[in-house]
Amino acid sequence: MVAQRLHNCIIFENQIIKIMATVKYLVRGTSNPSKIYARLSDGRTDNGGIRLIADTNILINPKFWDTKKGMPKQMAENSEKLNQETELKDLDIKILKEYAKAKGTGATINKDWLIDVIAKFKNPLLEQKTEYLKDLIEAYQTEMKTKINPKTGKPISHLTIKSFSTTLMRLKKFEEYKNKRFSISDVDLTFKNEFVKYESEKLLISQNSISKDIRQIKTVCLDANDKGFSISEQLRSRKFYIKEEQTAFVTITESEIELIKKCDLKKVNYLENARDWLIIGCWTGCRVNDLMQLTNDNIQITTKGQKFIRYTQSKTNKQVDIPIHSDVNEILERLGNFPRPISDQRFNEWIKKVCLQSGLVQEVHGTRQNPTTHRKEVGTFQKWELVRSHTCRRSFATNHYNKLPNKLIMAVTGHSTEKMLLNYIGETENDHLDDFLSVWNTPKPKDEKIIQLNEKQG
Repeated sequence: MVAQRLHNCIIFENQIIKIMATVKYLVRGTSNPSKIYARLSDGRTDNGGIRLIADTNILINPKFWDTKKGMPKQMAENSEKLNQETELKDLDIKILKEYAKAKGTGATINKDWLIDVIAKFKNPLLEQKTEYLKDLIEAYQTEMKTKINPKTGKPISHLTIKSFSTTLMRLKKFEEYKNKRFSISDVDLTFKNEFVKYESEKLLISQNSISKDIRQIKTVCLDANDKGFSISEQLRSRKFYIKEEQTAFVTITESEIELIKKCDLKKVNYLENARDWLIIGCWTGCRVNDLMQLTNDNIQITTKGQKFIRYTQSKTNKQVDIPIHSDVNEILERLGNFPRPISDQRFNEWIKKVCLQSGLVQEVHGTRQNPTTHRKEVGTFQKWELVRSHTCRRSFATNHYNKLPNKLIMAVTGHSTEKMLLNYIGETENDHLDDFLSVWNTPKPKDEKIIQLNEKQG
């Protein structure tokens, strides 16, 4: 039975629970979106009462918030008003019901308690107290949909949330292989070693993918531990990780972009379309999922009349502004819009053909997915074989490195630190030593006046 809120009490499962506590909602800050906070009050704090405030993980545009009522405003633009108001009222009942229950049992009531109540309201799976690893990963994934990324202050990227589905799928296969359901207490170094061996030998997964799976499983277990679940102490061991391999990659140089532009593709429509996207990708640094979303709506004009592309990265939720390169402008003027969107799979397939016909056949060291086994392999291949969608983004960063300040490149790529950028393009933090030495060791030209003076004195 659904609980009902009445004055100074709630009715739940045919029982009337009297409660003097109140829940009020408030919004802090003026940025859009802003967080809605819940404040639970009961009596005066100087007389043994409580006053707790916690993040509800519900977002709203502050202009749609009624400060006096502590509820969303009824405005035409606020299409979410009814859903938000209903959710907040339901949360009000949940908090007061759990508060009455906690007071009756003598449980500790503090901010962590309130955060836990809100988390269980947002994700009912947490109420089940299941100890199975698979269920906990599903619950954590559901919870992420309503969480805020502490680094960006924005909702967690759907790509980050989706990545847990891959780990979950591989865990299910491992459980079928072992004919066992793993609980959180089973996750120790033995589990890690067996899971890694299974992924490597049976699923033929790359080391970096395995590293991500282990990292995500550890994250879920530590989060569950914060919620009261018991875990193996081995989870905190330095050995509970898999080191990532240095990624070998190729980039397309500016001279190779010229070859691609001039290549005769025999008017094969799908290859010409892929070529246009490849060129745009190399001059914008977009990830492929963002690249294929670009339209004329993304084109903005500065007060000086300069055109630029503005979009929000799907992975980081960061807004990116990038000037329109002449090669990109030529494509936009020719087509009247951005090229026809295609799938990531087709883009990867067709740009290889474009690069082959453009003459990118030199042998280079790199990594590719074996077309037969679908397993990553490292070796020497013709360059066109190694080109993929992410090549665009790496090419942008690499081609502009040492030509533009790192800060400008990072504004486009979305990297938070220079260390991340350098790692991304394969540079090391001491590469600047070569630049200094090349300058210092270059013989300086002799001053002509000193030479003439020495000749006279001689």
